[in-house]
Parts: sequence; C-alpha cells; structure tokens
Amino acid sequence: MRQIHFSKYDIALFIDQNGKTRWTQLLKEFVDNGSEKHISRQRLSNYLKELVNEGLVEKTIDTKAMLLKMYWRMYPLYKIPKNRKQRMDEIRNKKQILEYLDSASPEEIKKLQEHIKE
Repeated sequence: MRQIHFSKYDIALFIDQNGKTRWTQLLKEFVDNGSEKHISRQRLSNYLKELVNEGLVEKTIDTKAMLLKMYWRMYPLYKIPKNRKQRMDEIRNKKQILEYLDSASPEEIKKLQEHIKE
C-alpha cells in the first residue's frame, strides 16, 4: 500500500467535521499528532491559504471574543460556508472511494473493473 500524507482536502474535511476550528486544533491534528502521518506548519498554512482562495474554507474571527473585547483571544477561526456543504460531500465521497481502492484485494478490483466496463 502506498504512503498517503494529508492533503488540503483532509484539512477541509476536518474543519467541516468540527464546525468552527482554531489554528491550534489544526496543529494538534495535522502537525503535532505524534504519528508518522503529519505535515509541517508551513504546508498546513499553505493548504489553508489555498482552501480560503478556493472559497471552500472561510477565515473569520471569534465574535464572542470581539464582543467581550478580549483582543488577546481574537484568533482566526476556520469554517466551511453553508453554500460549500455539497462540495464537501463530493470530496468526502471521493475520499471514501479512494480509500476503498487502496485497501481492496486484487479480486475486488477485478470485479470493480468488470462492473465499470458494463
């Protein structure tokens, strides 16, 4: 099986799963997770920028902290806009298909190829 590292869509799926997500949560999950499967802070930052530029992830600030004038706690929050939920479902489905293909036996892949040809 090939070694799979995190992609920017893994980050988007994590944000979608958790709702509003802070930078520290992303660091714990993707950078400082203590496993072999991790990415650097710079790559995480670049992936977030790409996701924000695509419009798949929205970068906002914590409105509670702003309303309470706790400026020292005003960290950016990342969330998936409501109009991108359908795109997130498509990404989730594609990821499940790819994971199935990576773990499928040669017989299962052969059956799938025969089904596709039909």
